[in-house]
Amino acid sequence: MEKKELFNPKQLTSARISRGFTMKELAEKTKISRQMISNYESGKTVPKAENLLNLISTLEFPKSFFTSDMSDLYSGATFFRSQTAATKKSRDMQKEKLKYLFEVVTKLSEYVNLPDVNLPDLVEKNIQDISEEDIISKAQELRKNWGVDSVSPINNLIQLAEKNGVVIAEANMTDDKLDAVSRWIIDRPFVMLTDNGESAVRRRFNVAHELGHIILHNSIESIHDYSAKDLNNIIERQADTFASHFLLPSRAFEESLLSTSLDFYLDLKKYWKVSIQAMIYKTYSLGLINDDQRLYLNKKISWNKWRKKEPLDDVLIVERPNLLKTVYEMIVENNVINQFELNYSFSLPQDELEKIIGADIFSKETPKKSEPILRLVK
Repeated sequence: MEKKELFNPKQLTSARISRGFTMKELAEKTKISRQMISNYESGKTVPKAENLLNLISTLEFPKSFFTSDMSDLYSGATFFRSQTAATKKSRDMQKEKLKYLFEVVTKLSEYVNLPDVNLPDLVEKNIQDISEEDIISKAQELRKNWGVDSVSPINNLIQLAEKNGVVIAEANMTDDKLDAVSRWIIDRPFVMLTDNGESAVRRRFNVAHELGHIILHNSIESIHDYSAKDLNNIIERQADTFASHFLLPSRAFEESLLSTSLDFYLDLKKYWKVSIQAMIYKTYSLGLINDDQRLYLNKKISWNKWRKKEPLDDVLIVERPNLLKTVYEMIVENNVINQFELNYSFSLPQDELEKIIGADIFSKETPKKSEPILRLVK
């Protein structure tokens, strides 16, 4: 007897949240009552065929998604870049998409071994006890672990992080108040970037910031245990400090700083691939300029309208994740599994899956070959 596939109510909740819908909004779009949507998500009622097809069509998720069982990300903290500015709706969307990323990585790992995680020992201190010396030490250790000397700019940060076991992907969403999300899942760090069309330097700083969370804040069980003040003034600032020391080693940066004119900072931006504003702050934090000089430079930045967009932002190439695309292509090109079967096995919508993998995989999909029917000829 064929086994009947069971509807998983948690998957409906996940699909709805990842698309950014409230129950009320989904009810309005599907013409199904909000109470019925609630019953479906609580498991009180199983949707009949017509309503299930309606939900599938509206949410644009495959039917197999609603009968699958994806892991919940229970233990460990999830960190959101721009935590306080981002809405709860955006954070919830990112958390669901992070689950999808984990599912994709789990499936790909059945066929290909991902790079080993290569990070310094994680900091196991209360956030109030983490000193700047601790942060500097870990930034230096990470450079050493990753084979980067203490004086050179980091060329391609995302590629380097992927090579050392950090999984990075872009999320299928845009929100200019939420740049990234990161967390440990089991034994590997994951970073998911919001596709905000950000500049190369902003993306690099975002990734370095998330690496800071991953290394410095392993003792945090949940960000909800902390006040907004702690998040802004301690946790986020510590991650920013890590990013600054990691991308701009103090001694090397100081030696490269031959002038504090904006024109010279522009030249330094090409070299270090860090924003002018971040370098000005670094200069100030090193005591190389005083309050008045910093204020003067920041006023010039505002006058030039460089707050949101600096020179070279359209020139420097934005780094993009490539590891999962490479792994996927290895599997398909070596005929480890038929591409159609592999795509189907993820049980994810095309737009989510292609964004995570970073490739247009469905248009090049190899159809599943049907087996020939053989008959004995007497």
